[in-house]
Amino acid sequence: MKLSLQSIQRYFRGKFRSDLSAGLTVGMVVIPQSMAIAAIAGVNPLYGLYTAIIPTIIGAIFGSFPYLVTGPTNPTALVTASVLLAYADRPDYLEFVLAVAVLAGVFKLLFGLFKIARISRYISNSVLVGFLSAAGVLIIANQLGNLVGLTLERSSGAWGILKSLLINIQDVHLLSLAVSLIAIALMILIRAINPKLPAALATIVFVSLLAHLLNWNSLGVRLVDDVGLPQHLAIQLHVPNITLESITDLLIPSAAVALFGLMEAVSITKAMSQMTGDPLDPSKEMIGQGLASTVGGFFLCIPSSGSPSRTVINVVNGAKTKASAIISGLSVWIFILLFSRLIGYIPIPALAGVVVVSSASLINPDLIKMTWQSRLNSRIVLLVTFTSSLVLPLEYAIFLGILSTILMYLGESSHVNLTYILEDENGQFMELPMDTIKEKKPEIAIVNIEGDLYFAAVEELQDQINRILDSGLKVLILRFRRTHLLASTGIMALGHLIKSAREKDVEVLFCGVHDEIRETLKSSGILESIGQSRIFIANDQLFTSAQKALVEAKALLHQEESNKES
Repeated sequence: MKLSLQSIQRYFRGKFRSDLSAGLTVGMVVIPQSMAIAAIAGVNPLYGLYTAIIPTIIGAIFGSFPYLVTGPTNPTALVTASVLLAYADRPDYLEFVLAVAVLAGVFKLLFGLFKIARISRYISNSVLVGFLSAAGVLIIANQLGNLVGLTLERSSGAWGILKSLLINIQDVHLLSLAVSLIAIALMILIRAINPKLPAALATIVFVSLLAHLLNWNSLGVRLVDDVGLPQHLAIQLHVPNITLESITDLLIPSAAVALFGLMEAVSITKAMSQMTGDPLDPSKEMIGQGLASTVGGFFLCIPSSGSPSRTVINVVNGAKTKASAIISGLSVWIFILLFSRLIGYIPIPALAGVVVVSSASLINPDLIKMTWQSRLNSRIVLLVTFTSSLVLPLEYAIFLGILSTILMYLGESSHVNLTYILEDENGQFMELPMDTIKEKKPEIAIVNIEGDLYFAAVEELQDQINRILDSGLKVLILRFRRTHLLASTGIMALGHLIKSAREKDVEVLFCGVHDEIRETLKSSGILESIGQSRIFIANDQLFTSAQKALVEAKALLHQEESNKES
């Protein structure tokens, strides 16, 4: 949009107040959220706050959807921690987190520039529900140590963490457990009283004040100060300090983080675009997301993504333009400038309690129930994704979930539905099972092909057609009205069918052929082999081409009878 003094004045008169309100509301929500999310990623809470500034502003400027709020998210932080598990105990762990942010951003840029973002259409709802449910479980499991004041053995699976907790159960710090339970109860209570209140922020402020007044730190409750605040409290340029070999090792993990970021951002923008009516360009959105993560990685930001929860809050609170997300980022920056030193007084168990309540919302019983009740394939994909996410490293679980979706799709699409189309005495067409051809033994049969003819489907097509060629059939009419793909294997199969039919003195006609199928038949030589006069093109009138094919079939039969008589 071209900026002018008049347009700026119109904006401040008309939309600025709404954007300011929405942006400040999102800012209040993201401050405690981002600190908690940083803990999930295994870094200091301050880096979560940084991620709520730079990526949020860049994502808003360069993305396509006006209401998407980019920044730290629970699942992305979990995936990051999972793929970097081998580096978790190293003193330079932060450098690897920042490197993944940069590399994941580069992958997202490539997704956008080369239109690879379209692969999001192949990521089913079952994969998302399964992964997010498992992510909720894993995030809660990963916070168990912080909840009870223990340092548990790191593990990529929930069972490993639970096992470590059970082994060390006698060392649980009861006051830390009490602090985390207070935080959890308070956050749930505030949400129940008024869902619009910033429950996480209020909880952290209240419990931090309580911890300070009662001197809980001296009684063994760890504070953020105990793990150390970064020396650089202000945002600054920082190039991740890792070797070229390490960069190579991080490529596949970073691709997994980027792929999940794609899933997360596109899924929420799709849902919100349906609500608001605003257009969505996934490729442009990925360019914005890629720039946000890449640039953020050079400014001490953890990997970022489009945040479902904050985007919904942004829309619900009346955001009108991208400025609302920019305002939320600026509000976090002001918070750091004024209050960064106070972050050290936050009790780690309280932060863990906030993480647990926030992450529990990832487990959506209604969505799980809906997915489970839909189809068998959806249940299988849901179970595969959920189970693999709990027991395997998350980068493998994501790919496995998508692979299971593709395999299920191939299984479904490999089924070609063939039906017998019969014209009754009144000229009406009926759709009957294929076995009817064997029972009625007609001389002319129209066979309707429903499904795409590619390598996985042709065997079933050949089997069903070959079974009816010996039933006294004289003319076979193949109807392609509901066929949209004719791959090379399908072309070869048609060639074999025509040859088999001719060997059994059965004439073959095609009807319902639309332009795409016709071009494929022409380029492959099938059209020339069968003859132009025996191919009937589809039009807007249903069964018009089928009727023409029937007329031609009857003429062929009449000609055959005449030839026999003569």
